[in-house]
Amino acid sequence: MNEVSKLKETINTYKDSAEALARKFDSMGVREGDVREVFELLPQNPDVLEIGCGNGRDASEILKHTSSYLGIDVSPQLIALAREKNPQGTFEIADVEQYAFPHNLDAIFAFASLIHLPKESFQRVLDACREALKPGGVLRLSMKRADIYTETTKEDEFGTRTYYLYSEKDIEEAAKGYRILKNGTQIVGKQVWLEVLLQKI
Repeated sequence: MNEVSKLKETINTYKDSAEALARKFDSMGVREGDVREVFELLPQNPDVLEIGCGNGRDASEILKHTSSYLGIDVSPQLIALAREKNPQGTFEIADVEQYAFPHNLDAIFAFASLIHLPKESFQRVLDACREALKPGGVLRLSMKRADIYTETTKEDEFGTRTYYLYSEKDIEEAAKGYRILKNGTQIVGKQVWLEVLLQKI
């Protein structure tokens, strides 16, 4: 199966199992500290985009800090749940690889949402984010980590999803035009995550 077919299969999982996945996301808790860390670097009421907002779990925290928020997700079912959870937020159904990013953003969040993109696609999205950000704007990522770039496909109760795992070096190489403020690790369960904060130069 090629990368396009694997991505389509992954997207279908997020569509077909939206409610079950939403319950799982909520059970993991809101990323309050990670959100607060970003807003400490931003002006008041900044313009914020969240890529892969899912069911709006973290949007509820982000919206405490700004009234200018847009969340996008490829799953219409998850977007419907996000709108229900956060009626004050703005949400759009969108595929990040085809998305026309708004300009002059202060911050972009991508919590575990670019983990399904292979290297070339990941690079294109990072470049698009950089173009969308104001100088000094920040991009906050969390990615599954491996010592070397790795593709893996997982089948579970939600469906089949393909993931791409990145190393710290992969992030450094992809972060062209950014200052790396953070590129460290965090262990959640059995998974090591890369927690990354990039600032547009």
